[in-house]
Amino acid sequence: MPSLSDKYYQKIKSLNVIHYAGEVSYYSVADLRPAERAFLAQLPKGAQILDIGCGSGRFSVNAAKLGFKVTGIDITPAAIEACQRRAKEAGMKDITFKVADITDMRLSEQFDYVFCPRFVINAIAANERRRIAIENMYAMCRPGGRIFIESFNILYLGQGPWKPLSNVVRAVWRSVHIAWAKLFQRPYDGLFPGDITYPANKAQGASDGYAHLPSILEIKSYLKSGRTQSIYEVIGTMRKDWLKPFRYSIWTTDDVPRS
Repeated sequence: MPSLSDKYYQKIKSLNVIHYAGEVSYYSVADLRPAERAFLAQLPKGAQILDIGCGSGRFSVNAAKLGFKVTGIDITPAAIEACQRRAKEAGMKDITFKVADITDMRLSEQFDYVFCPRFVINAIAANERRRIAIENMYAMCRPGGRIFIESFNILYLGQGPWKPLSNVVRAVWRSVHIAWAKLFQRPYDGLFPGDITYPANKAQGASDGYAHLPSILEIKSYLKSGRTQSIYEVIGTMRKDWLKPFRYSIWTTDDVPRS
């Protein structure tokens, strides 16, 4: 019998497939962001990159244009079809796209670098599934390579100090509610701790989206080597900045240990 986490994951996955299919038009033309360009500029041209949650090819196609060999995977068939059309029209050879769920499988090949950009990790419902996803990222990255994960931040202060406080209180309350439901064997149909739904803002008519809002401590708890680096909001904020833990997004990078 499927666990509560498995049922929840499958429900959110179905909603995300619909949501991101509705945003294909936006991600088909969107460009790399400054942080992504800065990371790619540090990597050797010709390196093999895996793009987790590639959507309509925003990161994959633009990275391939910069001289990288890219494979993109996504759970949304409509997005992968858009990627394949875009690559074919551009005559691009060093790029491949596949429909795949990072929490269910690993590709047989390994890559020099694995990117999980633009909050893809936040679209993966349930703690167990996020942990499996990141374990699979390590497995598909060559020893000596590096994984790059971008995440929302539950402590983001951009909407005022009460917003992160309410996020944390709500997460605690949901944890209590879930524990109570399990104790008395009652159904629980609500969101998991740290999860939100939000109106689509990338394409008109798209359905609502889902996201998990973690802290930096949660993201780091999934990582392995201990040689991690966290970069908040944009490249360059590793300098002394007392607001750093409260920035909008967190890029966490980790070196894959050599055997």
